[in-house]
Amino acid sequence: MSNNSQKDLFAAIDLGSNSFHMIIARETHGQMQIIDKHKEMVRLRAGLDKKGKLSKNAFEDGISCLERFGQRIKDIPANNVRAVGTNTLRNAKNSREFLAQAKQALGHGIQIISGQEEARLIYLGVAHGLPQNDEKRLVMDIGGGSTEYIIGKRMENRHLTSTEMGCVSISQEFFPKGKITEANFIEATSRCRQILRPHRRTLLKKGWDLSIGASGTIKSIGQILELNEWADSSITLQGMIKLSKTLIKAGSTNELKLAGLKDERRPVLIGGLAVLMATFIELNIEKMQVSQYALREGLILDTLGRLNAEDIRETSVKAMQKWMKVDTEQADEVAKTANSLFKQSHNTWSLYSDSFDYSRLLNWACRLHEVGLAVSFKRSRYHSSYIINNADMAGFNQQEKQVLAALVLNQRGRYIEESIEDLDDSVKDVMPYLTVLLRLAVRIHRGRDLEIVDPTLRIEDKNSIHLDFDDHWLDEHPLTRLDLETEANRLEKVGFKLIIG
Repeated sequence: MSNNSQKDLFAAIDLGSNSFHMIIARETHGQMQIIDKHKEMVRLRAGLDKKGKLSKNAFEDGISCLERFGQRIKDIPANNVRAVGTNTLRNAKNSREFLAQAKQALGHGIQIISGQEEARLIYLGVAHGLPQNDEKRLVMDIGGGSTEYIIGKRMENRHLTSTEMGCVSISQEFFPKGKITEANFIEATSRCRQILRPHRRTLLKKGWDLSIGASGTIKSIGQILELNEWADSSITLQGMIKLSKTLIKAGSTNELKLAGLKDERRPVLIGGLAVLMATFIELNIEKMQVSQYALREGLILDTLGRLNAEDIRETSVKAMQKWMKVDTEQADEVAKTANSLFKQSHNTWSLYSDSFDYSRLLNWACRLHEVGLAVSFKRSRYHSSYIINNADMAGFNQQEKQVLAALVLNQRGRYIEESIEDLDDSVKDVMPYLTVLLRLAVRIHRGRDLEIVDPTLRIEDKNSIHLDFDDHWLDEHPLTRLDLETEANRLEKVGFKLIIG
């Protein structure tokens, strides 16, 4: 395929707990047309050692797989590629080392997403393959280490639940060495029911017209039930009971000859079956359809949305402003000034990256820098940072939230370097510059008079900043002058020289 034809392509890579997936798609009349798929069984979750670290084998298998993926997508534009890690990479103790090497292997950064964000993207992918009617859907996805439940209508999700149980984790905990007995199967199913129980009431109260399963495990169970004539085109509890009896009788999946059971699925089928049966029992599900779409398709659709200015992150920022009763007029003025300063400095300070849109992140930090005031004026910057770091903000991955949290934490006062410790090195390098722009914009608008201010920013030797205002503006705003002089002393301690003109 020529380089030019690759420019219209999009790629989504999902680093799951049990397998790595990649899909490549083309946008055709606003729709997603999948043109290639690739999957490898990289068993990250099974490769965790007793200390919670990825073993050498799991680590190396993952990197080798990503090198192969990287070769396939090397000519696709960076903005059209999204790669995410889920449950195991959220929890592995050496996740950071893995992600650093993974970025080299793939040629693109990998973002860790929360269970809630994973659920949102799964729903988006599944909904793409369904008719756009008014049915309410329950979408379920069994991963290696977590299971997501989403209730929604059309392309919009209304409720997201992520639980800490998956086909690998349950298989490992209750079926050591793959041994299956009636006792350990009952124990596994009971544990899954116990994990789901706190969410049962909320899910049932919201209700749904149709239940849909998305994931390799659910597809596999659906195929086995159909090929063995234990169910028709949908998954049923009766069909799964027949499957469970067959597995218990066999005592293991290792040598079992069963139509529809693929070798790659053998080690984790029993854990996935326990999760699915527990869900049917707890949520009174009669039958479940199987979707061919999931997280990868959701990632592509989300990327298309961002490129077509339908960015869900913008919706999340507005929702948080509303929820925390932010003074949006003040926030917008701070954002306008910060944006002007950004445009004057981004070339000198190299504020651009394939993985991050620093201009937008700075804009969102400006608009959210005062969310902590809803808790208390005292230590409000700490409250702002905590809220952003811990809130479920649809569309934002972990690293983006950490950038926002660090920026708002350092909007004034002492610069806290520990706040950027967990960021990628490339992001760490630009954080001091983004922080300076936010701090200056916040200082300039401290008077809250909603006045349009457009200072001129000149930079010498990277860290020497000249900030010039229109004639007499500083004379008319003596408190702002004092504030900026105080800021100059603060910035001097972290290696910046601020000259106010």
